[in-house]
Amino acid sequence: MHYPIRTIATMTGVKPVTLRAWETRYGLLDPIRTESGHRLYSDSDIETIQRALALRARGIPIRQVPELLLREANEPETDKNWQRSREAMLAAIGQFEEPELDRIYQKVMGLHPVTAVIENLIEPVLHSLGERWETTASGIAEEHFFSVYISHKLEARFQQQFGRATGPLIVSACLPHETHDLGMSLFCLAAHEANYRVINLGANTPLAQVEIVVQRKRPSAIVLSGLISPDDDMLADLQTMVRNTPIPVCVGGQASLAAQSAIESTGAVALGNKPSLALRKITQILASRGPHRELES
Repeated sequence: MHYPIRTIATMTGVKPVTLRAWETRYGLLDPIRTESGHRLYSDSDIETIQRALALRARGIPIRQVPELLLREANEPETDKNWQRSREAMLAAIGQFEEPELDRIYQKVMGLHPVTAVIENLIEPVLHSLGERWETTASGIAEEHFFSVYISHKLEARFQQQFGRATGPLIVSACLPHETHDLGMSLFCLAAHEANYRVINLGANTPLAQVEIVVQRKRPSAIVLSGLISPDDDMLADLQTMVRNTPIPVCVGGQASLAAQSAIESTGAVALGNKPSLALRKITQILASRGPHRELES
């Protein structure tokens, strides 16, 4: 699917004149042209823009961004290297060594996109800690130790980046009765670094309360998350929300995999539990609803 420059500008918060400069001066983008000469951008272009914005937020000049993105594409982190990082992080957690844990975290966050770190390091480590609850005497303490640590890191990164995102607004919340909000926090961090503005309502949020926020803030999308599959009453409430709101209602987390058909039968969008894929799907949905009427080259 391809989108005109005005839609891309609305989605990413990058002005058309800047998009053109990124293309002509730095070779960062490669839109196709219509017969009349208008630029049309692909989903891949959108991801490139979002990654460029994340690098810019880290203080990297735009002139260096194309080389860094090319290096990432040509020298991807191998599964073996990710495994080493996971093992080192788990060893630090097992010894409750926060300085070593922080050294590993800071190193990988400085080298890779936040979505890659979440999916290849943080989430696998959380999964491993969950499995160690029954086999390790200190398993519960280890999981709590890491959860508190990573929650503080997420909060600090949000504060550091606060106000920089200029793209569409998302209202996010965990499904009712869902008390685990770390997964949603990880998604919100990835969304913010992809230039989405985010209002996160956190754990155990009644859907009616989400609707009130939507009425007041007029976001572009709602993103809900949960681990446990929604029951019939919650599905009925979800269907009511879809009917009451003119914007996409999306559900992520493990629940969206286990109950995908049931969730989609309500009219909501099942996102899965990987932030990068969820963001790609949200971006595609919002871009397809964008202002197609006005073409600009």
